[in-house]
This record gives sequence, structure tokens and C-alpha cells, in this order.
Amino acid sequence: MLKAKALCAVNGNLTPEIRPLMSVGEAPVPTADTHGNGLRDLIDGIQNIMIESVGSDEKIPEAVGQLAIKMMKNNDLVKDLLHELRQFYIRGQKDFRLSLAGKSDAEKKQIISLFQDMAGLVSNVRYFPAFQSLNGSLVVMPKAQMFLTGQYLELAVYQTIKGVLQKLSVKYKAEYEIYRNVRVADSEGKLKNEFDIAFQFNEIWYIVECKSGKCFSDWSSFAELGVTYNIVPDHLLLVDAYISDSKAECIEYFCDYYVCNLSGNTLQEKVTKMVMNDFAA
Repeated sequence: MLKAKALCAVNGNLTPEIRPLMSVGEAPVPTADTHGNGLRDLIDGIQNIMIESVGSDEKIPEAVGQLAIKMMKNNDLVKDLLHELRQFYIRGQKDFRLSLAGKSDAEKKQIISLFQDMAGLVSNVRYFPAFQSLNGSLVVMPKAQMFLTGQYLELAVYQTIKGVLQKLSVKYKAEYEIYRNVRVADSEGKLKNEFDIAFQFNEIWYIVECKSGKCFSDWSSFAELGVTYNIVPDHLLLVDAYISDSKAECIEYFCDYYVCNLSGNTLQEKVTKMVMNDFAA
């Protein structure tokens, strides 16, 4: 996430599990997805800037990653319910009651199934047909809160992009690298920016920002980020769980970076288009 952005989610002082990577001039720490020199090229030429840390795949169990994907794929169905859960966190309420009124029987069944799969995030999930409500309790542990208030989307988008890059890498025999939760600091250790996802394909770097909440509207900040790190605008992608197709189209036109929501295969198509526009150039 970009530094100092006011989000609807409340993250408190929670920080994801991270490990040191490298600063400019140091050897990169190998990761499972590293095929080149790592993130050094992303900040090459920028004075007094270092990569402070990067998220580690090893800390995320496969089942947690699959849950993140399932939540993302059901975004249109549950995004407003997840927003309500954020509000319960904000108000300090553990027990929740979510109305499913207006949902079809099939949609209700799908929602109930998803919430039942959210073990460790919510507890004692029960559906009451007479009230058309889904009741339960939030798990008020740091990892659970972090996941529900945005990390699930970052993980799901990361895995989706990684899958696209793997296919393109095989097809075009090109190398790639991908990292999540990249923290960039100055030489004094002061945090400058956080990138949800940074990846390289065929020696070109791209940055991806994920927004799972309702209230993001600072469209200019992302474009300014690209200027700061010498990344031209069309190497940036904003993934927004709430944005409409028409609004995404307007932002792309005026701000010159890519924007997508989570409907269908929009994310895969947008990443492929962004990468292939450079590859074919």
C-alpha cells in the first residue's frame, strides 16, 4: 500500500511478517520467484533509497492462499459484507449480524459456504432463515484482522499475477520476478513507500496497488509514484474491488495507468495486456 493513504480499513499497528532483503550495493537475498538481480533495478539511480524488506511466501500456508483466491473470486457477492466486517473492527465489536435479504437462495448458499470456509477469521457462523441474517463472531487476532482488512486481496492478486507471468514466461521464454509487500525506506530507515506487488517481466518493472475498501479516490498519487521511481505510467496497475468499468476507463484515460476491478478474468486480461504491450514493442 502507498504510504500515508487514508483507507477505510483499520490496520492499527499491525505489520505483516517480513524479512530483510537488500539495500543498493548489497547482494540480493534469493526468493522462490527470483530469476535475476531482484529489486535492485527498481530503485537503481535513486539516491538514499533502499529496499527495507519484502514479504515472504514461506509465511503464507497454501490453504490461506486458496482462501484469499476464493474471497477474491466472490468479490461481487461478498464485498459489501466484508466492508461491514471492517466496520465491526472499527467499532470494536466482536459479534456480527449480516443481512442477506435480497440475495437469491443460490447466492445465500454461496455466501454461507464461503463464511464457513473462513476458519480462523470468523467463528460460530450461523444462518437464521427467519431473519435472513448471517451471525457469527470475528476472530480478534492480529493476523485475522490484517487478512480481512485487505491482505486477502493482496495475496490473491499476487498469486493471480504470478500465474499469468508463469504462462507468459514459458510461452515467450522470458524471465520474470515477482515480490509482494515491498517496503522502501531512505538511508535513515524512514519508510517512503510500500508496494503491494512489484514484478519484472523481460527486464521491465511494474507496480501493482490493491484496494479492497470503498473510499480510495486519490487517483493522482499512483501516477506520482511512477514518476518517483522512474516507471512510466503504463507500467502501473491499480486493482480496486469497488470500481466500476466506466470509472476505470476514465481513470486510465486521464491518468495513463491501468485500472481494473475483479469481475470475471479482468485482472488476468489487464496484466497480460500491460506486459504484452511492452513485449511486442
